[in-house]
Amino acid sequence: MTSKRLRIGLGGVVAAILALSVVAPPAVKPAQAQKVWKLTSYVPVGSATWKTFHEPLIDIVHTLTDEKIKIKGYSVGVLAGPFDSWKAIQRDVADMCVCFSSFIANQDPVNAVFGGLAGGMNSLMYVHWMHKGGGEKLWQAFRRETQGLQNFALGSMGPSEIFMHSHRKVESMADLKGMKIRTTGAWASMLKDLGASPVVLAPGDIYTSLERKVIDATEWITPMSNIRMGLQKIAKYIVIPGIHQPSFSQEIVISAKAYDKLPRSLQKKFALAVRLTGFDTDLYQGYEDLKAMEKLRAGRNTWLNVSHMRDAVTVLGRKWTAEQAKRQAAKGNMWMQKVQDSYWAFFDKWKKYADYRVK
Repeated sequence: MTSKRLRIGLGGVVAAILALSVVAPPAVKPAQAQKVWKLTSYVPVGSATWKTFHEPLIDIVHTLTDEKIKIKGYSVGVLAGPFDSWKAIQRDVADMCVCFSSFIANQDPVNAVFGGLAGGMNSLMYVHWMHKGGGEKLWQAFRRETQGLQNFALGSMGPSEIFMHSHRKVESMADLKGMKIRTTGAWASMLKDLGASPVVLAPGDIYTSLERKVIDATEWITPMSNIRMGLQKIAKYIVIPGIHQPSFSQEIVISAKAYDKLPRSLQKKFALAVRLTGFDTDLYQGYEDLKAMEKLRAGRNTWLNVSHMRDAVTVLGRKWTAEQAKRQAAKGNMWMQKVQDSYWAFFDKWKKYADYRVK
């Protein structure tokens, strides 16, 4: 005979089991490891350019997305070479890159316009065209249609570069004839028309090539980066201003498919992080350039100013884009025409109506 106490005890156990069966949550599947986005670049980790652009980008993306987008950066050459970053993303070798589009101007001349056109817009004009005048939207549409990539302008107020560090004296367009000059983009093509020999080099080869006089001159970036590379130590002349690159923008590029899979909220945060990084790094670069110029001016270099060549280079820039647009249109590619029309229309509007601004 079962005791009352035992019956009550069994009843309590059954009740407890039933209660657990009701309130216990279903078994949770093991959480999948968070994707870490592999970022490739055209410079080594730890270089001046890396610290200026890449480190802040990674930090700000992590902060604004609460590390829901987590990035690991790799030096140039680990995942891709300096001119292969876009292909590395298409092949899923890398997930994103900080890229300079002028490196692939030979694939499509549109890339040279977006990278910063010789004789074109200065940084103030360029940032307005890029973010309010339709430039970035054109760039993004071009990347998606032709490469299946999503991009964002990274730092579209890039200051003018130094025109060149040179072993030879340059005071006129005629002086460029016969020179071997390291450069990229549209300026390389224009130099050929001026009788110079443009030389395309990876960033890591610039210093030794100038030091050994394999090249007569080089442009690189702005004073901040050039002084850190030490170009002023091996070439007598510093030529300014950077009429070959009055402004510039890099880009952050990812797969369009991968970007489209992100929640809308993360897409917005990522885009905002890129914009904020660009704004912050442009200001940082401009400030550091001033300090670099102070040091450079105190050195023993001979300074040359070629401001008087500005209009002539603008003429070359217009001629080059028009010729490229015509050639691409003959192939059925209308992107160069669309971009150059937008670019020069904004350039002319600014020249005509921005005279109220203090220059």
